Amino acid sequence: MNNTISNSLKSRTFADTIISCLLCFVELGFAVYHIIEYICGGTPECISNAVYSFIIAVELGLLSLILLEIKKTGKPFSKKIIIKLRAMALVLIIGGLMPRIDEITSEGGNEALSFTLNSTNMLIIFIGIMIGILSEIFVYGHSLQQDNDLIA
Repeated sequence: MNNTISNSLKSRTFADTIISCLLCFVELGFAVYHIIEYICGGTPECISNAVYSFIIAVELGLLSLILLEIKKTGKPFSKKIIIKLRAMALVLIIGGLMPRIDEITSEGGNEALSFTLNSTNMLIIFIGIMIGILSEIFVYGHSLQQDNDLIA
């Protein structure tokens, strides 16, 4: 890869890396806050909010790791980045399938968890699928980059 392009890519990802790291820590803070709120007598919705905040923190953490990898190597197409993209897709799909804990119904002392796919869940799953497809495009980009590195 051209050294000028590589340096330009590294400098462009610096601010994005910092912002995504900060947002990751903020989301982790929200997750801890919701857990503490539930322990102090909050509703079951606090647990759902904590889990969703944790999922967002994982997504932002993986994004930060991807940006750090690009900053370190200057190459956006690598096996490490592909693995992280696939992990992001998997976390989003699982997060979209997760029912909200506040949807627990109680009938005659028995608790049942209702599972419905609403438009928000479908959107989260769709974004996960799109990131999975993007990771496959990165597989092709990785093979092209390897061929280009062998030629250069």
